[in-house]
Amino acid sequence: MKINKALCLISLISAVSLAGCSTTDKASSSEAPTEPEKVSPESISFEWQAPYEAKLEEFRNSEQFNSNPNGGSAFEITDVTGDDTPELIISPSGDKASMCSIYTCEGGNIVSLGETGFFGEFEYLPEQGYIHEEYSGEGFIIGKYKKYEDGELVDKLNYSDNSGEASSGATITHSINGDDVLLSQYEETLTEYGAGPSFRIGRKYTFGDAAVNYGIRRAESWGAVLTTEQKELARGKLNELLTSLDVAASGAAFELCDLNGDDVPELVVSEGAFSESQCRIYYFNGGEMSQLEGTYGSLGCIKFDMEKLVFYAETPMETTYWSLADSNFSAADYVSSGSVMQVGRKYSLTEADITAALL
Repeated sequence: MKINKALCLISLISAVSLAGCSTTDKASSSEAPTEPEKVSPESISFEWQAPYEAKLEEFRNSEQFNSNPNGGSAFEITDVTGDDTPELIISPSGDKASMCSIYTCEGGNIVSLGETGFFGEFEYLPEQGYIHEEYSGEGFIIGKYKKYEDGELVDKLNYSDNSGEASSGATITHSINGDDVLLSQYEETLTEYGAGPSFRIGRKYTFGDAAVNYGIRRAESWGAVLTTEQKELARGKLNELLTSLDVAASGAAFELCDLNGDDVPELVVSEGAFSESQCRIYYFNGGEMSQLEGTYGSLGCIKFDMEKLVFYAETPMETTYWSLADSNFSAADYVSSGSVMQVGRKYSLTEADITAALL
């Protein structure tokens, strides 16, 4: 375990996180300049919050719930139907046969959209609206693409391939929707369906109390919390990165997340989804966005304990911890609260998602 002292930016971020304040010329007014009132993300309400919170509590009290901190039950709240209302995805575990349950909210009521995925997660391709599940066995692959249409998830493509069994003398087949096709057609079809950015969905949050509260009451509220000036600063930084990063090749992404508990989110930019990909962290600094020195994380994300306000990176060799909230933080004394989330890959780094995140 690698031990890191806290990053010494707590006082700086606290002092400058309120952007957008107006200044008044002392010669023309004796009144002190006013700052915009800080808005708590928990003061923002959505129709889906109470139903999703109740469903999570119901699941937590069910026999399906797995409390194992490594590979146990998890959940995610994100839009996989394209209607701008997030769905609730519950992952019973990270086991091979574990499928995610997808729920949406209609008129304040929970509606089940069914189950999908393997290992407690699935892939979502936002530009095409596809939900993708795939399982690789010994020498074979089976997979499926689904899409939300007319109130339900509809199968759009089924495929299978057993090329890995060639060495055993098996007859090799490439199948699309039950029909055997040539390898070239098989590959062309899967390339078409798999085009565009994608995200692994299902296991963003653990079931700790602070994690449930953050996912339900905070994570979807930043667009309403940020001031107009803060949004413009974030938009400018993201557009700058959009032109400097090879987004198509790397799968760059971003997310707003309050890493120091001051109700003003930091901007976490994921450089990609590969094992060596890391995150850049930016914070509001008066009339600009400043970058935290260095890069953080692995696999394009960081993990964040929202109760202890500690974020960290896990690799096969070590786990490295940081804090923006405690100048006396020591990794040697850190004990997880059990409320942990993955941060960095909520939105793809595209013009459409930059607009969506900063409405």
